[in-house]
Amino acid sequence: MADNPHGKAHAAATPFFRRHVPPDPDALRAEIVRQRDLLTAARAGGEDAATLAALGNLGFALFMIGEEHEAAPLLDEALALARARGDRKTQIEALLGLGTARQYLGERELAQRLFDEGLALCAATGISEQEHFLLHHRGRCYVEQGRIGEARAAFEAALAIRKNLENKRYMNFTQAALDDIAKL
Repeated sequence: MADNPHGKAHAAATPFFRRHVPPDPDALRAEIVRQRDLLTAARAGGEDAATLAALGNLGFALFMIGEEHEAAPLLDEALALARARGDRKTQIEALLGLGTARQYLGERELAQRLFDEGLALCAATGISEQEHFLLHHRGRCYVEQGRIGEARAAFEAALAIRKNLENKRYMNFTQAALDDIAKL
């Protein structure tokens, strides 16, 4: 996932701070078509695992191209299905996606509750793959809420995890966010 390289300038043009910009929107649109087909087939076949995967993949792809109105109900459904199946890893992923979609819909308090639930589930289960994403997205949402101190703390926590993972790309995104909020 890439942040908008224009950072603060983008935040001034929209209510979103460092919103993800897909590097290849055409490829993402093609993936949306593919995921719609997979979802239709999975539902027709009564395949819960395949339905859950397609719901999540489609929801993420949709909000990445700015279609959060369509993404949110799909991610709501993915979250409900993951809970029903007891699939904690997918539940965390759905909380991240749904929180982001709700953030983009302007429902930032709800987004924060979803991010918080995801972080709590990471802590409770030891499933930590999405923790740095949850923290980074939470930080962006905090900036949009004018809660700069909380944003800084979330970004710093995300950056620490990303340093441990030695993921330069994600480290750079989070450091850029910290640099941008220092200018606010």
